Amino acid sequence: MTVRDTIRTGSFLGSAALAAVALATAVAGVVSGLSDPPDSVVACLVFLIAVGVTAVYQQPIGRVPGLPPFGVTSALLVIALPADNPVLEVGLWVLAFFVSKAVTSRSPWMAAQWTGVAALGAVAFVGLGRLLIDAGVPTVVAIVAGSAAHIVVVLAVYFAWQQGRWNADGGRGLSGISVLRVLFVFALSAVVGVAVHITSVGSLGLLGRGENVELARMTVPLLVVALLFYGLAKRSQTRSGERRLGGVVDAARALPWDVTVDPKETMVEFARRAIDATEFEVRRTPPGRNEIGARFSALDTTDPQLNPESIAPADDDVANEHREDAVEPQEFLVASRKAGGVPFTPDDELALDAIGHIASETARVRGAYDTLLDRVDRDSLTGLPNYNAFQRSLARLNEDRTYASGIAVLFIDLDQFKRLNDTEGHHIGDEMLSVVATRLRASVRPHDFVARVGGDEFVVVLTKLQSLAEAKGVTDRIVANIGAPASLGGREFRPLVSVGLAYSGHQETDPQSIVVDADHSMLAIKKSRRQGGPSSESSVGISPHRSSRINEIVARAIDDGSLNVVYQPIVNTLEDKIWAFESLVRYTHPELGRISTASLIEKAKGLGRMDELTRQVIATSLQSAREFRKLVPGITVMTINLEVGQIRDEHVGSFLKDIVPRYPDVTLCLELNERSTKDIDDDLRAQAELFRELGMLIALDDYGSEASSVGALVRIPMDILKIDRSLVDNLDDTRQREVVRALQGFGDAFDYSTIVEGIETQDAVDVLVGIGVRHAQGFFYGRPVPFAQTMSRLKSYGAAGTVGRSVAPSAPAPVAPAPTVQTG
Repeated sequence: MTVRDTIRTGSFLGSAALAAVALATAVAGVVSGLSDPPDSVVACLVFLIAVGVTAVYQQPIGRVPGLPPFGVTSALLVIALPADNPVLEVGLWVLAFFVSKAVTSRSPWMAAQWTGVAALGAVAFVGLGRLLIDAGVPTVVAIVAGSAAHIVVVLAVYFAWQQGRWNADGGRGLSGISVLRVLFVFALSAVVGVAVHITSVGSLGLLGRGENVELARMTVPLLVVALLFYGLAKRSQTRSGERRLGGVVDAARALPWDVTVDPKETMVEFARRAIDATEFEVRRTPPGRNEIGARFSALDTTDPQLNPESIAPADDDVANEHREDAVEPQEFLVASRKAGGVPFTPDDELALDAIGHIASETARVRGAYDTLLDRVDRDSLTGLPNYNAFQRSLARLNEDRTYASGIAVLFIDLDQFKRLNDTEGHHIGDEMLSVVATRLRASVRPHDFVARVGGDEFVVVLTKLQSLAEAKGVTDRIVANIGAPASLGGREFRPLVSVGLAYSGHQETDPQSIVVDADHSMLAIKKSRRQGGPSSESSVGISPHRSSRINEIVARAIDDGSLNVVYQPIVNTLEDKIWAFESLVRYTHPELGRISTASLIEKAKGLGRMDELTRQVIATSLQSAREFRKLVPGITVMTINLEVGQIRDEHVGSFLKDIVPRYPDVTLCLELNERSTKDIDDDLRAQAELFRELGMLIALDDYGSEASSVGALVRIPMDILKIDRSLVDNLDDTRQREVVRALQGFGDAFDYSTIVEGIETQDAVDVLVGIGVRHAQGFFYGRPVPFAQTMSRLKSYGAAGTVGRSVAPSAPAPVAPAPTVQTG
């Protein structure tokens, strides 16, 4: 027996024991009533109705689904405290509780289990209450103590029944319980019990024999309590209904669902919005105990546009029909709750069924779309992807490859194909094309791509290559396999091909150029045949194609660590003192001269090298900041530029966490471009907060540039707001001044440091100081210059912000050598 089976067996035995307790308590009450009948059957009926109706109200006590709810039904047990026959009152209470739960849950077995727990709590309430009253304790105090005993006993039984799994993460513990909610339920039960006692003094306990029943005096409070909490229960049910409806409507409004996300994941997400449950899963087995489920038609909805390799053809006999014959497997969207939790309602099942139906229809439509797309993108004769599919796949293969991964395009032409068609017939020509297609598929590697792009033309894209020599070796093997004799129509033919090969070492800005070069090489081979070249052997022509030179230059500069980092001061305008530097990347090629920063960044991104570039700038900047601080201790901050997505651990986040603690005397500020914050999510916000806890600062850069929005100010936690130069290019304009004043006021209100960029004149500084700006940056204070010149300035002028137009003396004193670029 597995551990899971053991747990299930234990849970079943516990459930059976609780059901037995419920049964025993109810039977004891009935037997007691038969042996010692009550004076008023009407009073008994009213009590039964009051308990049954009040039991409908339930208040959750947990922060997570699955924890037991509580009501105030125990408050009605106050009638048993002065009773001559408390066994009768408790028995009737248990019976009414069971009937109420059986009706609302539609499961007598589950109702019996819950009633068993409630019965134990009821016995604790009455037993402790009567014990205290017999000891001379006031009845009000006894009611409060009884309410506490009821809650403690019920919680303890449920905790044991659910094996102590009350943690928020589903593990053992109590973190999922809300103490405030438990106290609220306790206080509510005690208050209601005391109120019933006070309003019915002299009549309680009269279900047994003894005195004349003051029917109205006893029954009216019970009915008032029942109606009040029945109304509250209906209000809660209305809210649950709104939640269910909202989840279903959200699922419908989100159509068509995102094709990049598995529809099962989307379905579960909308189910969570609609229904309060402990767990949701999609599985092949139907729902069981404590579960509800909805059928879901599961289809393979892989979108061939999302993965070029998925367009690779199937075997010939299923190349075009592989989707039509697919069987739609039935799965179930299942929602479950812990034993003892709130039961599911029919409306919960309807909501889950509606979401499952929407998901099934989504899968069906997506499957039909994929089938249609497959037909559009696939050659009907060979089963290979066609020209359109090839173009999309080439673009994605070029974009998705890593920097060190090369690709090659083979443009293959089947020679003398027209003559074969004319002399042997088109059916033989079709067979030849099919044979070539089959051999191409068999010759390439799993990650390569094959397509038919014309009547007698094929294209192969070789991926994950390390060199042109490797591409040539794979090509030679393909050509050899194609050229083997083939039996067509009872005769033997030997396919002859001309192949053009173009190799690309890394990402291309225009991948179509590889195709053009491969095509030209293929045409050159065919031309050589016509001019007397080899005509009886397949030939391969290699294109001189090389990736654009600028890509090579940028890649080499990053790999060699030969990028330059320059530094621009950030100044306190009131004190005219430098307190920080911003580091910026530059590169000057010996032949081409300076490559613009924008082009450098663009190429680094295209080559997949942006994170490496950023790591080098961070390492160099921190070393420089340490040297600057040795000369001027008051300059402790170094800012570097990133896009917000780069702070994830898989980009430069882990690198930052590793390197920053090595420089405890330097404060690193991460300038996040305002445009990049539009795609921020909760994980990125949490990462930014973590960096702040580690001592880093967060700045929002270029605020006020084109397409800026107010939302950017609250999307990410920050310490510094940097105002773009476009907001201060004409400070004679009153509107510009007022905008800057407002942003400065915003920064002051939220304790952000505000830095205005692009300051070039003393007049601009004066205006900014007049409207309250305390920090600025721009050519007026200094142009971005290399490490050596920055050290010269600091040695000569210290932290002085204004040193004239020249940022460093013409004959600088000896300084420390510039830090070398390191990658970590």
